[in-house]
Amino acid sequence: MIGKIYSQEINSNNTIVAQPIPDRTVYYKVSDEGVAKPIIWGLDLAWLSESNIRRGVAFMGKENVDVIRSSFIPTQPLLNDNQLQGDALSNTNLRISILKKYLDPGSNIVLNSDHPSVNSYYKGNAQNWAKLIEVTAKLHQDAGFNITTVSPFNEPDYSATGQGTIQDFYNICGELKNNSFFDGIRISGGNTLNNDKASEWYNFLKDRLDEGNTHQLAGGFDSYANFYQEVRENGDHATNDELHNVMEAMVGVEYGMQTGIWWGTAELARGEFVKASDGVRLGYNEHRPNWTAASVYRAPSGKTQAFVGSSERQAVTTTYRFVSTERDVFYDGHGPQREYTVVMPGGTGYQQGQSNAETVVNITWGDDIQPVVDGRYIIVNRSTGKVLQVDGGSLNAGANLVQGTNIGATHQQWNVKPVYAKIGGDFSYVTITAQHSGKSPDVLNFSLNNGGNIIVWDDLKSGNQQWYLDYAEDGWFYIRSRHSAMCLNVTNSSTSNVYQWEKNGGENQQWRFLPVDAPVEFDAPEAPSNLTTTENSASIQLNWSKNIESDVVSYNIYRSTSKGADYNTIARNVSVNSYVDNTVIPGVEYFYVIKAVDKSLNTSMYSNEVSVSAIGDNTIVAHYKFDGNTVDSSINQNNSSYYGVLSTTEGKIGSSIKLNGRNNFVQLPTTIANHQEITVATWVYFDGGSSLQHIFDFGSGESDRMFLTPNSASGELYFGIKTNGVEESLSTTSLSAGAWHHVAVTLNSSLASLYVDGVLVDESNSIVNSPLDFKPALNYIGRSQYSGSLFDGNIDDFRVYNYALTVDEIKKLVDLDNLFTAKVEKNEINVSPNPTSGKVDLYLPSNHKLIAIEVYSINGKLISQSNYEVENGKIVLDLENELPGIYFVRIPLYPENTIKIIKK
Repeated sequence: MIGKIYSQEINSNNTIVAQPIPDRTVYYKVSDEGVAKPIIWGLDLAWLSESNIRRGVAFMGKENVDVIRSSFIPTQPLLNDNQLQGDALSNTNLRISILKKYLDPGSNIVLNSDHPSVNSYYKGNAQNWAKLIEVTAKLHQDAGFNITTVSPFNEPDYSATGQGTIQDFYNICGELKNNSFFDGIRISGGNTLNNDKASEWYNFLKDRLDEGNTHQLAGGFDSYANFYQEVRENGDHATNDELHNVMEAMVGVEYGMQTGIWWGTAELARGEFVKASDGVRLGYNEHRPNWTAASVYRAPSGKTQAFVGSSERQAVTTTYRFVSTERDVFYDGHGPQREYTVVMPGGTGYQQGQSNAETVVNITWGDDIQPVVDGRYIIVNRSTGKVLQVDGGSLNAGANLVQGTNIGATHQQWNVKPVYAKIGGDFSYVTITAQHSGKSPDVLNFSLNNGGNIIVWDDLKSGNQQWYLDYAEDGWFYIRSRHSAMCLNVTNSSTSNVYQWEKNGGENQQWRFLPVDAPVEFDAPEAPSNLTTTENSASIQLNWSKNIESDVVSYNIYRSTSKGADYNTIARNVSVNSYVDNTVIPGVEYFYVIKAVDKSLNTSMYSNEVSVSAIGDNTIVAHYKFDGNTVDSSINQNNSSYYGVLSTTEGKIGSSIKLNGRNNFVQLPTTIANHQEITVATWVYFDGGSSLQHIFDFGSGESDRMFLTPNSASGELYFGIKTNGVEESLSTTSLSAGAWHHVAVTLNSSLASLYVDGVLVDESNSIVNSPLDFKPALNYIGRSQYSGSLFDGNIDDFRVYNYALTVDEIKKLVDLDNLFTAKVEKNEINVSPNPTSGKVDLYLPSNHKLIAIEVYSINGKLISQSNYEVENGKIVLDLENELPGIYFVRIPLYPENTIKIIKK
């Protein structure tokens, strides 16, 4: 799949979505100091295009354009008075006029060769060539600009340019060095097209150079990276004055590039990367064979963003995963989650499927998170309350885009979708098409001017029909053009045409995407009331009174560790009036508030604030029975997710999940193993196969993890726990294939133990690492932290506890007879009547308001599992529809108790 893969919103079901195994991962921590790697950024006027400069300035910001590449032109000889003539003069003056129009006086300029043809006056004549550079530089200086660098040739290794030989280049550099005019101006070379040639040209010329320079349109990744290191080690300035993709920029930055100039222009991803690079880099990775790279930056403004890019001509499709190791975040509004996956498209060779793909993703957290926009909407203006519509409901291309009162017509409804990743270049945009005609809003005649008209036209996916959603606040966006960076804009309540205008922060430029059946109104619902909490051992349950407004559709949940401040969104789109927060750390005091959200995306004020801490008592944290699903049957709702199509088969207790060892696994929630002590226990049916398959792996990368493999490289059942790359282990004989075995690992402060079929097989009092030391966020059944072998076999009754079970407790998990006939102690849980003909009353010593109940047949088959409301300490269990016989009732909150009930 080409494009982006998102995790599901965390809602009342606490559901996650398993992510694919990536080719590369970028780990980052949002609070890190990061690494500063500032760059001199520029735009290119060697390609003589006013539009490119204007667009680049719009996306980068004028203040961030540090340099412009202009050109000298060897097409006509100099006149006798050393003056330019012909197109050399007219094109130079045109370039200067563009520079004066869009840059401030004193801006920096670099010069290199614009060579549509080379006049014989210059061929092999270093003096004439150097004089041309001097004359052109002086013209730029006379216009008020500063010359920082000159490059005698551009892409001289591409012989078709006809500029000259490497010796000619060397001779021209000599002329420049001997001319006092160029004192303080860097001489750059050799600007090679093929970076494999960069070192060869640089080393021949370097005693007459101040700057090493290469492009990346051919050659190997190693030589591209090594070149910048070589130039910096030699004490020269490292440059790429023709960047074709944000990938080239990221790699250049990693290995020492100091100046980068965008070829063509800069759009959203490039412009945002320029701004971000003035801040700090939080993470980076690359895939050298695939010619791709990715990074995470925090800009000086605090804005955090992920970037991914691919070589214009050499990229191979690559899957990148971004992992926030510290906290849940939102990726372009998707979340809260730790990881986010982007599939970068590539091809098989030059002009063979290459799309020069690049993108930027916003990483956010806090109490105001942008909505996810992907579907059919009415688009409402904040200032006027009117909606975007096609004038008169026209079906014709060229009809104006206007605003009007919503009447529910299809010409007022819009399909908004992310662009296809192979759209060409940057794919950080959306397309918008009219429901009634399929036509797209279009910047008329590719205007770059304020007031440019917006019409609708056949959906061609062209740049003037693509848009990016720039979040303002409270569900409102600026809708900005890929072509111009300008915003869709209206004038007051006028029904005149929608037009584009530079972003100015006005409410007339802000739009909200509403469901097509939502009313257009801005009245916020009342704040929810009666928020209360129930503290569990490893989670917090929230309950509140439902709003009385009929249009309230969901609630947002917020949490802080400070009273009355710094709330962070931990769940959205919660459709019921209760929520279980299973991401808490026992003993930490949390402050909760909620907001109601209506169909028109209006949000209420905060509810009353409540504070609470999880109890931290010994308990089961998660229990996966895998009886046809991957839900957690404990009260904590740590529901898991199966990657691929869920496959189940007969298990040790009821059903089990089947993992095929090729392309499926189970992903668990990010905080499931964040405990000082832990027990992981499960039934395993190993089908054999390659070594280093993983029964489970809880970690935050290859250097910090705990895992269990049935057959290690040395042929053992092996448990390892690694912190900061240092691994400690337990082991025994490898797990035999073709049979069910119960395996369990326990860790406490003084002892680590490994059990097989209830028997202690290895222990150590020297293992001092705890999962809480590294807080594993990437937690799997059947998969490892790296792209190694997947588990081949069945998994059943997978349990995680927040304490180390005793030997006797482990044995009880293995002894199924004992498991289903456990004695109910007096004053703990009472049941009556028993035997029963139907309904049974369960009396519980608990202040919990919601209890999970599981009912099993005598042979261990799961009959039902549900959450029951507790009223006056009692639950009424209904067995009227079951056949006469013996049933067992289990309550995960009290795992030591199982109730035997006889149905008459």
